[in-house]
Amino acid sequence: MSPKPRSGESGFALLAAPAAWAIQGLLGWFVGQRTCAQLTPPTVRWIVLAISAVALLVAVSGISRGWTAWRRQSDGSSVVETEARDRMEFMAVGGLLVSSVFAIAIVWAGLSAAFLSDCGRMR
Repeated sequence: MSPKPRSGESGFALLAAPAAWAIQGLLGWFVGQRTCAQLTPPTVRWIVLAISAVALLVAVSGISRGWTAWRRQSDGSSVVETEARDRMEFMAVGGLLVSSVFAIAIVWAGLSAAFLSDCGRMR
């Protein structure tokens, strides 16, 4: 019998990557809009890339936690244990998928720092 998943693993896998993506977007906008007058464009670009890297680390951590929670599911013998295990497995797989999708979104959003001018003006 393998160890049961901790209660917070699935929740972290479900919420960490979307929160990291949202924070990446907000901080990237703030840095791009508010600090361009004080900093040079290459410095702003490196800051945005660092924000994206930290957000990606959080998303990968969510993927890891979702995978771990999914793999830790035990074989229950009774119907009650099976239903509880199925719910936990559903949450773990959902967290794994959500974290994976948002990790791709974080990479996609981080590509703008590599190709676009961070201190450009909107037309």
